[in-house]
Amino acid sequence: MNILRDRLRRIYVTLMSLVFMNPVLIGCTEIEIESNPRESEISATATPIGKARSSGNLKRTTTAINSRTTIQQTAQTDELEDTGDILIFHTPVEDETYQEVHDIIKESQIFEEIAETINELLILPNDIPVYFMECGEENAYYDPSEVEITMCYELIERYKQIFTEEVETDEEYIAEVINAGLFTFFHELGHALVDQLELPITGREEDVVDEFAAIILLQAGEEGENAVLSGVWQFAVDAEEEAELEELTYWGEHSLNIQRYYNMACLVYGSNPEKYKFLVEDEDLPAERAEGCEYEYAQKSQSWEVLLSPYYQE
Repeated sequence: MNILRDRLRRIYVTLMSLVFMNPVLIGCTEIEIESNPRESEISATATPIGKARSSGNLKRTTTAINSRTTIQQTAQTDELEDTGDILIFHTPVEDETYQEVHDIIKESQIFEEIAETINELLILPNDIPVYFMECGEENAYYDPSEVEITMCYELIERYKQIFTEEVETDEEYIAEVINAGLFTFFHELGHALVDQLELPITGREEDVVDEFAAIILLQAGEEGENAVLSGVWQFAVDAEEEAELEELTYWGEHSLNIQRYYNMACLVYGSNPEKYKFLVEDEDLPAERAEGCEYEYAQKSQSWEVLLSPYYQE
C-alpha cells in the first residue's frame, strides 16, 4: 500500500506542477492545425460551426480576444496579493462506515500535496479550507460566503462501493478510493477559483468547472486520466438513477448527468483520440459527437490557460 501511496503522491505532485507552470494548452497550435483541414485528422463538418473552425479567422479572432483578456486580467492581478492557501482538514468520523475512506484519504496525503503545489503556483487572495467530513448526505460543495470546500465522506463512500467491486489488489483498491474523490475535488476547486479570482467565465458555472476538473487531470498523466474516467463513470451511474425520476430538473443549475457524462467523455476522447478510441468503438461516445471532440478539448484547454495564466506566481 505504501508503494502506491508514494507513487500516486509523486505522480500527482510532479505532473500538477507541470500543468500549472507550463502553458498548458495547445489550443493555439490546435487552432492553427484546424485552419488547414488537409493536414488535420479532424474533418470539418458541413455546418456553420464546422466552417468557422476551418477558417483562419478563428485563429486570429481567438488570439486577439485572448490578448485583450490577458491584459485586463493582468491589471487585476497587479492589485492582488498572494495572502491565501488551500488548506486540507480531515474531520474525525462518528459513523464507522466512513472510517476506511477517512483513513485512506488522510494517510495518502495526496490532497495535501496537491494543495501545496497549487499554493506555490497560483496567487490566492484568501485561504480556501477543504474539509473532508461527514455531512449526513452524499454531497460536495463550495460555499462562497465562507470561502470553503466541503467533501462529504458519504459521497466518496458511495462511489467507492461501486468502483471497488472488481479490484484485485490493495493498491487498486486504494487508487479507486482516491479517484472517487479527485474529480469532485477539482470540480469544487474550480468553483473556488472562479469566485476568488473573479474569473470571467461564460456559460453555466457547473459545466465550466466540470471542464476545469477534466482538463487539469487529463494533463496529469495516466493516474490523472484514470481519475477523470472515474468521474465519467460516476456521471453514468448517476444518470441511470436520474432516469428513474418522475420529473427531471431541466431547470437546474447542473446539466443532466447524462449530458455531463457525454461532455466529459468528449473531453477525454479529444485529449487523445487514438488512446481513447474505445469510447467510440464501445458506443460510450457517439461518433457524431466524437468528430468535434479534439477541437473542443483544445479550445477549452486554451480558454483555461488564458484565464489562469495571469495568476501564476512569478
